[in-house]
This record gives sequence, structure tokens and C-alpha cells, in this order.
Amino acid sequence: MDEYYDEEEIDLLKLVSTNANDANQFIIFYGSNDQLYAKNVSKIEELVIYKEVEIVKNNDEDFIVGTGNIRGQLTTIVNFDKWMGNTPLNEDQYELIIVAAYGGHRIGIVVKSVENIMSIDSHTMSDNSSANPKSSFMAKTDLYGKERMITVFDSDMMLSDVFQDIEEDSDSTITSLDYKVSTNKLFLFADDSKFIRSMIEKLCQRMRLHYEIYHNGADLLECVKSKREGEIALVVTDLEMPVMGGREFIEKMRSESEYDDVNIIVHTNMSNDIMSNEIISLGAQKIIGKVNMLSLASAIEELAN
Repeated sequence: MDEYYDEEEIDLLKLVSTNANDANQFIIFYGSNDQLYAKNVSKIEELVIYKEVEIVKNNDEDFIVGTGNIRGQLTTIVNFDKWMGNTPLNEDQYELIIVAAYGGHRIGIVVKSVENIMSIDSHTMSDNSSANPKSSFMAKTDLYGKERMITVFDSDMMLSDVFQDIEEDSDSTITSLDYKVSTNKLFLFADDSKFIRSMIEKLCQRMRLHYEIYHNGADLLECVKSKREGEIALVVTDLEMPVMGGREFIEKMRSESEYDDVNIIVHTNMSNDIMSNEIISLGAQKIIGKVNMLSLASAIEELAN
């Protein structure tokens, strides 16, 4: 994409992201280190030109730039490079703000430039969280005929870092929970985000569940297939994961008739109305937004078999 962005290009990107119904569709952008990064488009509302946004800026050197007025909505503006730990550029070298909404919050992510919107197959992704805690996974992809490595960053961790009361509120909610699940059956969970896995583990311990937590849908499916009929109480899965995403996991699990009675909760922030309807039609019983531990606990109590 050219360095100059006109309104037609911005509107096209807004249209593509708003109507996204592909869990593997990502917006690809450059960091200050000229590395490529990616974010799932289902969480993106639009792109706006950085210099055209009115921002009340912070006085410190934190990664939070300040508060911006984007189409009449106050939005927390974040410098991606500072958050990621890259050396930041001069302010006039940043071109765009990626406006994202998830977890009940709105964030404007300032980036050097956006390169493309493209699909990345979950089978090409590998977990990278141990090498970089702010990275969910890495992927190899063909970009204009050249193989490139792309880092998909952990959006849930960014959300927690920007709105620091989220983790405190979630911990407080979990501590106050009084849900009871009377079963010795196994609860299975899968999420690629280290931050979310930590929260889920606290929830499981509070609810005194017999549980196992996995990093991706492939490992989750392997676990499901290793269990006897009637051994699993409930499955909770994210959608966007490396190796195998949640949608493919649901399809494969529902193809096994012995697990017809096992309920599935999809725990995600990337679902729009079209995607939600499709997920339910594939065989999930509920879709719960991430970081809402109260709703997730209630759904676990309701759907556990």
C-alpha cells in the first residue's frame, strides 16, 4: 500500500474489517524495526490518519499517547512500538491509527504504516509467547511473492496493560464468585493468550473445577479424543489460535458423535453478528466475551453436564 492514504482507501479498509467473517483475516502493519505485525480484523473498526486526530496527550513517556477524539468517541491512543518494546520513531513518521474495540473497550493503536489485509492459516502459526510474552504467535506467509515472518501480538495483554483495572476487577470478581458445579467430570479450555489462560486458571480454581488448559485447538482436540464418552463436562475455546483455531476445532469435535452431548462455549472478543451465527450453527452453545469472568462462570454452571 502506498505511503499516502486517501479517504477511499480508508473506507475500503473499514468496510473489510467491519464485515469480517473470517477468523484468519488479519491486518498487516509495520513496526519501527521494519518487522511485520498483525491483528485480527474482526476486532478493528477502522483506520484513521494519525495527524488528523485531535489528541489530549500525556506528559510522560509511557506507551499511552493520550486520549483521542475519533468520530466523537473518546479513545485511548497507544503507541504500538513503545508498548511492544521497539525503539519508537519520531512522531511525524507515524501515519495511521488502527481503531480496535474489544473487551468492552476502545483503543487506537498508532502504527508506522499498514501493508495489507490478508488471511493467515492457523496451521502456519506457531506459539511464540515463551520467546516474547507480548506475542501470541508467529506465522510465515507469502507477501507479494516473498516469504515473510509476521508476529501476531497478544491483544488481550495489550488490553490489560492499557486498562490496568481490568485484571484487578476480574480478580475481584473471581474472588467473590459463589457458583457451584457438582461434577467430577473434566472441564477443558483452550486459549493462545498467556494472560487469558492465567485468568481462566484462577476461575477454575475458584469454582473448584477439575480442569485442563491448552494453548491451541489441536492440543484441545487431541485431549478430547483421548477421553472416554461421558468423561468431559464442558469445553471452552477461543477462536483465534495457532495450529488449529476454535472454528475448526468445533467442526472436528462435532463430527464425532460420541461427544454430541458435550456443550461448547466460545470465549472470544472477535465475534461479530455474522460470525456468531455461524459459530452457533456449527455446534457451540454460547459465545462469551473475554474478560467477563462473571458471565463465563454463569455459563459454565449452566452448561456443565
